[in-house]
Amino acid sequence: SFQRPRCCARSWLLRGAMPRLLSATALAVAAFYVDAAGVQIPSSILAELRCPFAKVWVEHGPERAAEMLGVAGHDAAGAARRLAESTVFGSCTYKHPFSGQSVCFEFRGTSWTTDTAKAKCDAPMASAQPGDMAAGSSCTTLATLAGWCSESGGTIMTQMALQGSCSATQGFCTMSPANEWVPVGKCAESSPTSAPSGSNLPPAGDRYCKLAPGPIGAAHMLAQSPGYSFNCEGTPGQQSPYMWPLRWTGLVESKSLSYTSDEVQYESRGRVWYMSDKNYKRLDTWYQKGVQRAVGQSPCKDPVDTEEGQPFACRRDGPINHTVLHRGEKMVFIDRDQDGKITNCTWLSLGVIGNIRPDWFMDSLGASTSVQYLGDSHVYYMGEPRLVKQWRKKDFANQYFTMSMQKHPDKNGMRWPLILNVPGEGFGDDFLQHWWDHRLLEDSEESEFFLDEQYIASGGTCTKIGGSESSGPPSGVHVPSNLEIEEVSWREIVYTESPIWQEPAGTGGPGGDAAGSTTLPGGEVASACWDAAESSVKISVRATMKSRVWTALAFRETDLCAMTPPGGGSTLLVYGKPDPEGQHYTAMVGMLKPEVKSFSPEAVKGFTSGLQAPPLEGVSDVTAEHVGGDH
Repeated sequence: SFQRPRCCARSWLLRGAMPRLLSATALAVAAFYVDAAGVQIPSSILAELRCPFAKVWVEHGPERAAEMLGVAGHDAAGAARRLAESTVFGSCTYKHPFSGQSVCFEFRGTSWTTDTAKAKCDAPMASAQPGDMAAGSSCTTLATLAGWCSESGGTIMTQMALQGSCSATQGFCTMSPANEWVPVGKCAESSPTSAPSGSNLPPAGDRYCKLAPGPIGAAHMLAQSPGYSFNCEGTPGQQSPYMWPLRWTGLVESKSLSYTSDEVQYESRGRVWYMSDKNYKRLDTWYQKGVQRAVGQSPCKDPVDTEEGQPFACRRDGPINHTVLHRGEKMVFIDRDQDGKITNCTWLSLGVIGNIRPDWFMDSLGASTSVQYLGDSHVYYMGEPRLVKQWRKKDFANQYFTMSMQKHPDKNGMRWPLILNVPGEGFGDDFLQHWWDHRLLEDSEESEFFLDEQYIASGGTCTKIGGSESSGPPSGVHVPSNLEIEEVSWREIVYTESPIWQEPAGTGGPGGDAAGSTTLPGGEVASACWDAAESSVKISVRATMKSRVWTALAFRETDLCAMTPPGGGSTLLVYGKPDPEGQHYTAMVGMLKPEVKSFSPEAVKGFTSGLQAPPLEGVSDVTAEHVGGDH
């Protein structure tokens, strides 16, 4: 634990940005899964996917085309053999556009040419800058290499640093169903030789209440989970009276607003259905009006001129008749004529991406997210005052959702979701939506989520689709949002009114002591406490380790969650080093230089010589200790 003066407190207390415990190569790949080419949603339906965190899985989910749809078991032993036998044509290193970290992949096999390899390296993933290609050279081996992620039949192999655990690291790779996980070292020792047929995930037991991996889990269930529960053990929202009902339906209206404007640009209406205990959702849309500004739209009969760098805009007025079904990993798209007759049916696999979980807005589970409980407020709802309880949920793009739940239960004891403010997340306008005419669903209505199977049973066909029949959001276009996080207004507050889960102690107002705590992906617990009397922030990290090794803590200077900042430069570092017997720790502080971040042998060798005992500008005191197996 250590303390930082007031000048440095804001990034921890107000932004709720908790420090991360660094392993030897925690500066390496932390969010590999975004290298997947992208979920391919039919363009005619993409605009209707009004779902929190949609950009994460629309732009960075499972791979497109036939490879994306090829869900097959992974033969780890066979993949390892192919890895050893394959020829390295060259390698490509690029900066991850979201994490800012260096990612290296190798070109394997004999099918590559200089031109094709360079073309891939120039566009390594959506939104990334061109990488540096090294013909004939392999990737520099990471010190904590957990395995390789095999794409395109093993012709592209990406290094994966250990991310908390072997299974978690594997999950980042196999978020794209066509990818194969090839463990090495300790991960190879703990990995089964093969996974069950049709499985793209590490073997697991009961997956009820399981979250999708990474940032997707901030809002979504795991696709392979049989459903969610009102009593998901260990979750902050366990038995909360403000969780969405598990089975319900309601009418929904959405209205979008462009940046710096209060004028409605586009609106749509329909009905949504949820059976979260089954991992089912259905969305019917039957009305649209206005100018839709978004990346990835259906063919447009009335385009609207836009300025350079702005998303495509289309005027859309009149009735439509779309239905989207989402059951587990399967998403179905149905078009109907005005008489309700199905005219087209297609479907695709979303890999690990399940439906939105009913407590998504109340906690900070998942990755690259945070939550802020706001309390009660009177709002106008359907033209009348209504008391609501509100939460703000931060997403990976540093924007936020605001969820307004009914405060006073209705005559049947129900508290319904009423209003949701949704950011555009960079690929469309923000929008405000509200639900009404809510009711609970009966068991007999489960058939409403199987329209495709009923259609097929009556003689129709529902085609499995790939990239040639769909279009994902192109890169290079960023739509600004009115819902960007403001540093001065944000700090994490997890509060759910759960009768079981207890919020972290010490959460106070801005005028006194205040504390926040978060559990990191590797199981570490990090907390920050503002000491008003000393005008400082005390930050501590507690971790369980298998052996007594060094530990370190570094800080980011911007809102971008990247251990290696895109702009380069040195980073303030706190370092704990055990003695040879591992009984005692020496705490030091200093600057983590770019040469160390890039694993220069000379810089790494002389790393500790540049550190000193505290204090140092920005840090007043540091301690590190070993307590019964924890460090």
